[in-house]
Amino acid sequence: MKIAPWVHYFWKTPLCGLLFFIGFIPGAQLAAWIGLRTPDLPAGADQATIVQYTLLASLLLALGLAAVSRGLSGGFFSRWIVLFFFTWIAYGVNTYLEAAIFSTMSAASFYTVVIYLPASLFCAAAVAWLFPSKMQATGFLAEARAFFADRTAGSWTWRLVVAFLAFPCAYLVFGMLISPIVLPYYQQGANQLNLPGWDQILPVLALRSLLFLLVCLPIIIGWKLSNRSLFLALGLALFIVVGGMGMLEAYWLVPILRVTHSLEIFADEILYAGALTLLLGKPEPQTENEPVFVPAR
Repeated sequence: MKIAPWVHYFWKTPLCGLLFFIGFIPGAQLAAWIGLRTPDLPAGADQATIVQYTLLASLLLALGLAAVSRGLSGGFFSRWIVLFFFTWIAYGVNTYLEAAIFSTMSAASFYTVVIYLPASLFCAAAVAWLFPSKMQATGFLAEARAFFADRTAGSWTWRLVVAFLAFPCAYLVFGMLISPIVLPYYQQGANQLNLPGWDQILPVLALRSLLFLLVCLPIIIGWKLSNRSLFLALGLALFIVVGGMGMLEAYWLVPILRVTHSLEIFADEILYAGALTLLLGKPEPQTENEPVFVPAR
């Protein structure tokens, strides 16, 4: 294996992550212009340390998006849009939805959704530009038509329904497995955590599941490598945006919570990515046994 092509990751990935980090500046200005108040820091946290962890998490995000970008067909613009919505929805919007019911921190506010918008735009653009696909560029609409033509309407109906149910099922199964460890902290309100009722959890879980399906489907439609590579790349990217970054940044949480939730989220997203691949992946992938991280040019 040639080493030289892989060296590109060592400068491209930090650059993409830095642009995500820099994107918080116009994001904060946009939030202020809208009239949103800057949230208070979580109890036990300080701004300088949060900045350091956020920068590290931004590099992790760029790595996950690069794995996805190299397998997508299409030109720069279509891949930029796909990566942007995946990042902003699965990280910014999803984090807000979950934190709004599981936390009493003021940081769990719509402010976070706004500041992540420019950051996601900047990072997705850089990843789409610096990690282009080697596949022949084709229009997304043409790809979508061919994708849905592969199966009958009845087949797509049950597959999409099961795909919608896959996320809440994985969430609930692994959530119950770790509940003996984490539940006491939520019941006690440790680290400004909150234990919502099922009347709050289930509607939010259904909304999150729909959003995840909507942002993952374009990736599956445009994917040009094998289903195995789709599973690995999508699983990695989902883990990073759904909880990997958040648990890395939330250094003020009790260590056992960070470790336990990280393992839980990893299992959730790997199972979810596997379900999406089996249900919605293309029947005949064009190539087999590609690495997740295709050497960059």
